[in-house]
Amino acid sequence: MEDRDPQASDLRDLLARHSSERRCVELCPVCRAADVLRARAPDELVGGWHDVQREALLTMKAVIDRYVERLDREQSERGPKVEEIRID
Repeated sequence: MEDRDPQASDLRDLLARHSSERRCVELCPVCRAADVLRARAPDELVGGWHDVQREALLTMKAVIDRYVERLDREQSERGPKVEEIRID
């Protein structure tokens, strides 16, 4: 099968390397299913999975950005922590 999407091919290579570098317990059903999916998945499925992962990461990024904005707003509402020191 010819790879039409270079990103899907890159993703498959990355997953294959990752799979060979880290191993779960022997015959772990989750890892075995992932290995079979990586080996047999058509490019469209790999590309679709890549899109799902990207959207999930963008969602997490948005949540983190919102939390940082809230922390910054709370800090600015409290005002700066300044102490006046008199020098005689």
